[in-house]
Amino acid sequence: MMPADDPLVFTLAWDDIAPTSLPEDARQPGGEAFRVAVIRFLQKQYEPLGGKARIIFNDADRTLTVHWAKRDGFQSVIEKAQEALSRGDRSAAISLLKALIARTPDNPTQLYNLGMVYSDDGKLELAEDLLRKAAVLDPRNAHIVVAIGVVRARAGDLDSAIETLRQAVKIAPEDPSAHQNLGACLLKQDEAESAAIHFRQSLRYSPDSLPSQLGLAQSLESSGSLHEADEVYQGLIKSAGHTPVGEWAKEGRTRIAHALMRKAGSERPVVLMYCLGALERFEEMTDEQIQTLGREIAILGMRGLDINDPSQKYTLKSLPGDFSGMHLVSLMYAAFQRVAPGTDVGIDLSREYAQAVALFEAR
Repeated sequence: MMPADDPLVFTLAWDDIAPTSLPEDARQPGGEAFRVAVIRFLQKQYEPLGGKARIIFNDADRTLTVHWAKRDGFQSVIEKAQEALSRGDRSAAISLLKALIARTPDNPTQLYNLGMVYSDDGKLELAEDLLRKAAVLDPRNAHIVVAIGVVRARAGDLDSAIETLRQAVKIAPEDPSAHQNLGACLLKQDEAESAAIHFRQSLRYSPDSLPSQLGLAQSLESSGSLHEADEVYQGLIKSAGHTPVGEWAKEGRTRIAHALMRKAGSERPVVLMYCLGALERFEEMTDEQIQTLGREIAILGMRGLDINDPSQKYTLKSLPGDFSGMHLVSLMYAAFQRVAPGTDVGIDLSREYAQAVALFEAR
């Protein structure tokens, strides 16, 4: 058996260990149950790697000091830390990265990894200190510079963030992350046209990036390129689905529709959106299904539809969901325009429908 290395000594803060890593009845810091749970958690991280660990709790400053003698090298620690990072287990990642940094304090990769974890946790001062140490050791590493820029942005210092991210772009002009984060900061500074340039660059090197697509759409919208922005939003809705990005894209299309409607002088933006939604829905329906939908709503309308009360809801056999009276009338109008153009359905939505068609075809 190889002799143990000299013990490594490093400090963990109590809140480096997420409460979710501990049993529910042991999450109150300072108690005996907390101490036992923390020791068991750390044993689970370190025991498979060999050696012995001694843990000292420091109640005054809410930290714990680890003395760990590791046998047979540190490659397994690196691998386990990488596994923890990949699965998002921040507590395990921190405990292992602290050990790695105690062993090799001048390793920029480990400093960067721990800095990223702290940045995502909102511990921005700790994160920036680690990342700047990493940058001194590896000044041409664009990922480290981008991470510093992100920390500055999260701290609310956009000017410093933009300056830092411009440095990252100079170091690595083909790095999509550098362009994406710079674009996001420029957009927050109301520099939409400049932001769009960097989002386009990001998409040039990473065309499937949803954040960059969303950023480009928002930049185009802010700079007044509404039709192009709407086209990007439509693509996002298809690719992002019901994710938060997809929902933001839908909200963006709604804003654009309202803006175009105000520009055209229309007074019923909600009708435009209903007509536009109908056209999009019809893409996945046959003419027979569209005709059936129109007739069902027409029959329902004979019994009376309240188009002035949006809280009044109706249901259909041919479509799932609840609909307001105006929504149903808009669907019916669009359906008959599709299968029997010129049919008098008893209400004139021609202006809104024409604008919806223009938006639909602009994609």
